[in-house]
Amino acid sequence: MLFNRFLRTAFLLRVANTWSFSEMSCAGNQCNVKRDIAYLSQENAAALDQDLFNEYKFSVDQLMELAGLSVATAVAKVFPTTSHNSALIICGPGNNGGDGLVAARHMTLFGYSVSVYYPKRTPKPLYENLLWQCEKFGVNIVDSLPPPNELKNQYKVLVDALFGFSFKPPVREALKPALDALIDSGLPVCSVDIPSGWDVENGPDSNHALKPDLLISLSAPKLCAKKEFIQDAKHFLGGRFLPPGILQKYNLTLPPYPSQDQVVEL
Repeated sequence: MLFNRFLRTAFLLRVANTWSFSEMSCAGNQCNVKRDIAYLSQENAAALDQDLFNEYKFSVDQLMELAGLSVATAVAKVFPTTSHNSALIICGPGNNGGDGLVAARHMTLFGYSVSVYYPKRTPKPLYENLLWQCEKFGVNIVDSLPPPNELKNQYKVLVDALFGFSFKPPVREALKPALDALIDSGLPVCSVDIPSGWDVENGPDSNHALKPDLLISLSAPKLCAKKEFIQDAKHFLGGRFLPPGILQKYNLTLPPYPSQDQVVEL
C-alpha cells in the first residue's frame, strides 16, 4: 500500500506542468517505447513564453522569426514547391499571425508563390514591419477572399496562422470568413501551433471544425496536438531555441532535432 502511494505521488509530480505520453512500436511479441512526447497546457504554454521573454531575454521579434522559419521549413517538407507551388497564408491579429507573416517571407525565398490574407491587422511597429517586408519580398497581400470552394482555382495549400494558444471562443465575426475558408476550401491546411478554432487542451468542438493536414507545434506541443485529436495529420515540432533550463522547469521530454534541421517530425 505504501509503495503504491509512493508511485502515485511520483507520477503526479511528473505531470504537474505537462502531460507526457509514450509512443510504442511493436513487432511480434516485442514492444519498445520509442520516445516520450510532452504536451503543454494552455496555462503552461503562456508561462513558458513569459519565461523566454523575462528570464532568458528573448525578444518577440527573435521568437517570431524562429517560429516563422520553422513553419516555412515544415510546410516545404510536406508540401514542396514541386507539387504545391502556390500558398495562401491566413493571418490573425496576434503572435500567431506574426509567425505567418514571417513564414510568408521565407516561403517566398523557398520558391513558393505566396499570398497573405490579413483581415484584422495589428497596429504595432513589429507587425507593420513584417507586412512591409512581405510586400518587398513579393508576397501578394489580398484584401478579400473568394468563396471557399473557389480557393482551389488559385492556391495549392493554405497556412493557418489565424489563432494561437491564447485563443478562447467564440470566434469574432470579422474573422469567421477566414476560418470558414480554412475549413471549407478542400485544400490541404497547415496549422501554426494550434488548429484555429480548437480548444487548446480539448481539441475540436464539433464535426465541422478545422481538420489540418499538417500541424507545426512551436516550442512544445499543446494538449490538443495529441494523436487522438489530430488523427492522421502530419505533425512537426519547431522550437530549436529552448534553453536547457526551460526543458527542465517544464519537464519537457522532446525528441532531438536531426542534424542542423529547424524542425523534427513527431
